[in-house]
Amino acid sequence: MAPAQFKSQLEASSYHAPGGGEVYKPLREKIVQQALEQGYDKASMLEHAVKWADDQDPWGHIMNAGFPHYTSACNYRLFESFEEHLGDKFQDLIKARGIGVIVKTTTLDIKRPVTYPDAIVVANRMDEVKPDRYHVTTTMWSLRQQAPVAESNGWVVFFDYSKGKPANLIQEGGVYANLHAALSAKSKTTNEKKAAWDQAHPKKPRPSL
Repeated sequence: MAPAQFKSQLEASSYHAPGGGEVYKPLREKIVQQALEQGYDKASMLEHAVKWADDQDPWGHIMNAGFPHYTSACNYRLFESFEEHLGDKFQDLIKARGIGVIVKTTTLDIKRPVTYPDAIVVANRMDEVKPDRYHVTTTMWSLRQQAPVAESNGWVVFFDYSKGKPANLIQEGGVYANLHAALSAKSKTTNEKKAAWDQAHPKKPRPSL
């Protein structure tokens, strides 16, 4: 039986269709707009289409192990956005030649179960930037539920693989200093948007997992 808001099971899984399905378009637009207002990065957002055969556990929920995969995929897209500032050095970062990146810590908070059919919007928000690392929040929203269903937080370190230690982007200078300046500016804007959102939308106590 199809979920209540859809006319049929095929319509409920229409996010798999080219273009993402007309019925999902307003759901998708609403989540993306909310994410942008909270300071999340639009350029590196991604959408994961929940697959009946691949994503479910025996209880019919998205497997817990799936959420870190969505987080990693979105974080990689954030790394790809660094190309604008790194130029020719970008391939060194991606291939861990010289200065690259490494995830130092990560946490996962699963807020709600997700079931098929559904699609997940994943987005990053850069909360804090230091000379050799940054803190990122990655949030996942369910299109059907119109709510965040999981959140990951962690530190990503700029690491000099040739020296075996963290790299201070400011001291490295050149394109690396440019990247640090751009990320710092992005983080400042992000935090301003988040503060405005939090003030306009005070959190209400609600049951969670």
